[in-house]
Amino acid sequence: MERHLIVVAGGTGTRMRTPVAKQFIELEGLPLMWWTLRRFRAALGDDLDVTLVLFDGLFDTFKELEQVHGPAGTNRIVPGGAERFHSVQAGLAALPNSGVVGIHDAVRPFVDVETIRRCYATAAGGTGCAIPVVPVKDSIREVHGAGSHALDRSGLRAVQTPQCFDLGQIKGAYNVPYDSRFTDDASVFEYAGHAITLVDGNPENIKVTTPEDLVIASAFLNS
Repeated sequence: MERHLIVVAGGTGTRMRTPVAKQFIELEGLPLMWWTLRRFRAALGDDLDVTLVLFDGLFDTFKELEQVHGPAGTNRIVPGGAERFHSVQAGLAALPNSGVVGIHDAVRPFVDVETIRRCYATAAGGTGCAIPVVPVKDSIREVHGAGSHALDRSGLRAVQTPQCFDLGQIKGAYNVPYDSRFTDDASVFEYAGHAITLVDGNPENIKVTTPEDLVIASAFLNS
């Protein structure tokens, strides 16, 4: 079964408060996204077909970075959309109707090889999807008006990527208009009537979105 990867890098990284898009911030000598793609190549090899979804104003920057740092490891680049939903739609439109696809945030460079392989194998094994999750560590409160109440965190999980799917099923699920309830690919898949299969993620698989996250990311690489 063919394996595909959509790397979502459609944003410009305004929360990072830097002139460089967050996926291109240099970390220990390489742009952040290069570290991300190396994990997937290590897990699945050179046969993995990689589609990068990128804000169209950053195409030239990406090409310049490849001249400096070498190929990132993508097979094609497509322009992103207004929301992450539209960026994933654009990535899916570039792919065939069969196989397994993982959809991953460009700024999650620390997903481990075992998590990647687990997600692809589970989605290919008949479930049609695999969503990596980790237990919630913090105490959680739900706010309602002026008050709040504690939630039982034992039944809660934090959702990560890559979220892996049967290509035909996820393409069909994305054949709908955007809805603000679509917070990730699993929510789109579930809205289409499909069951969600959860698998173990890895705690280091953080999303680098703020300057504080960069400090943690640097520590991970140096360790």
